[in-house]
Amino acid sequence: MAEKFKLTIVTPDREFFNEEVDMVEFNTTEGEIGIYKGHAPLTVIVAPGVLKITQGETVKNAALHAGFVQILQDLSLIHIWRCRRYSLC
Repeated sequence: MAEKFKLTIVTPDREFFNEEVDMVEFNTTEGEIGIYKGHAPLTVIVAPGVLKITQGETVKNAALHAGFVQILQDLSLIHIWRCRRYSLC
């Protein structure tokens, strides 16, 4: 089982998500990326697409529209202009 890390997703008007996760996957302007705990620090621009959040056996999906991601040692911050949850499992 993967080690967990903190994932925080914020939009201009609210905190969309703030929980411990095993992995997160999303599209960037450079291609698709998957983040696990301990990923190298990185800042990337989000491309429109599906955000997949893995927590154990559960995968949550959301639509990402525009923004950027800061990947730090044990924390990933996703700053998004719009994000819409469309699947909780």
